[in-house]
Amino acid sequence: MHRLPHLLALALALHLPSSAAERSLVTDEPVFAKGRPEGAAEYVAKAEASDGRHLALTMQKLQQGMERPFLIWAIGSSYTNMLGSGEFWQRELPKRFPKTTQVEYRKMVGNSCPWQYLRGWARHLVIPDQPDLVITYTIGNPADLEKLLIELRRHTTADIIVPSIHWRERDIPLWGKSENAADQDVAAVREVCRKYDVEFIENRRDWAAYLTANKLPVPALLKDAVHQSDYGAHIINSNILAHFRAPESFSYAPESRERLLQPEKQADGSFTATFTGTRIDLHGTLSADGGTLRVLIDEKPAREANAWLMSYVQPDAKNAKEGKGANPRDQSPHGITLGKGIVPQTWTLIMTSDSGDYELTGSVTGPDGRGNAFQPFTSTSGQILIEPDLWRRAERNRTGDRFTFDIKPAVVDEVIFTGTTATPFVLRLAQMLPNAEHKLRLVPLKLGAATINTLQVFQPPGK
Repeated sequence: MHRLPHLLALALALHLPSSAAERSLVTDEPVFAKGRPEGAAEYVAKAEASDGRHLALTMQKLQQGMERPFLIWAIGSSYTNMLGSGEFWQRELPKRFPKTTQVEYRKMVGNSCPWQYLRGWARHLVIPDQPDLVITYTIGNPADLEKLLIELRRHTTADIIVPSIHWRERDIPLWGKSENAADQDVAAVREVCRKYDVEFIENRRDWAAYLTANKLPVPALLKDAVHQSDYGAHIINSNILAHFRAPESFSYAPESRERLLQPEKQADGSFTATFTGTRIDLHGTLSADGGTLRVLIDEKPAREANAWLMSYVQPDAKNAKEGKGANPRDQSPHGITLGKGIVPQTWTLIMTSDSGDYELTGSVTGPDGRGNAFQPFTSTSGQILIEPDLWRRAERNRTGDRFTFDIKPAVVDEVIFTGTTATPFVLRLAQMLPNAEHKLRLVPLKLGAATINTLQVFQPPGK
């Protein structure tokens, strides 16, 4: 069994703060979890003065409460999967923030899935949901993490959390010598997060400090050579939770990303508003004589806006599987890029060889070209682009493998305010718009006393 160096030596090697003034205990009571190594102290996450600075919207929403659940999306590898299915957050956030009564947690993970392929899942799953918080806990090239962050920053207002990877048996040769993992340049990941105002969690540093303080070997917090044990997962979640706090200052103002706007009622009964952003929601109230309003964006019917959503690229259950514990989603195109002249429809991609060849067909467009998974592809109509970088394990696909996905408008054509009782509602009028100034006009189709309480504008920080 490997013996660990003294805490002071590790502090020098990993730049661990040695002064109590530099780091403080989280003021909340520690979260107790099962599976703690025998003889070890209960883990208590710590926070620095600047921790939480990139979570301004998260803190505002948790402290003030929301009418809907606080939505967390987690994407990553089995490391993300082993953080649980939201139980930790559904238990701890309401305890710390009494006005937060509901927390929803969604995740998509793949075996050993690096940041490279998560960009596709972000595009098809996370972005359409418009979450409040995104967590990704995996490994990969920092340049691919940057591409993922750019994608999220362009299309969502969500706060983003990226923890450094925990210590595993493969990292033992680096113990006491470097903060890096065998497969993660921690400084490079930290810098990418800094560049995009992403909350970076010094998980690896704090994991090492706990091992050292309790004279534990690296495997003590693992369930196998690489995966965190249940208690290890508790430590990671606790390290993330420690950042849900009021820092010295936030890196941005919440209203710079999400804000309320009152529309102007015109003499003809229409409502107008000018906003800058990619998404706008309507908060209204149903009534017996509410009527119906038609939605126009930039003086055109909403359905004419170049704003689209793509569903998850669904692999057929009968697709070939290769390797122990293989799942069809781990050998499929994770992301599709939209081109021009989009027509809403269902697309089907069928492999025509064992060497990456395929054909693409649209339910409306019909046959739209043939391509190869290892080469860039643009469909004949120009609607669909497929990048090899977002197709995972294409070498494992076999003739007859099938994948389907849908394209649908990211707008609504009209808003119906009629209801049997006075019921508040929220309706997303549009998302995926260009991040620029837009004019919204709501024109009466069916006369009535439409009640618009407010509009909510979402302006992602990325352009």
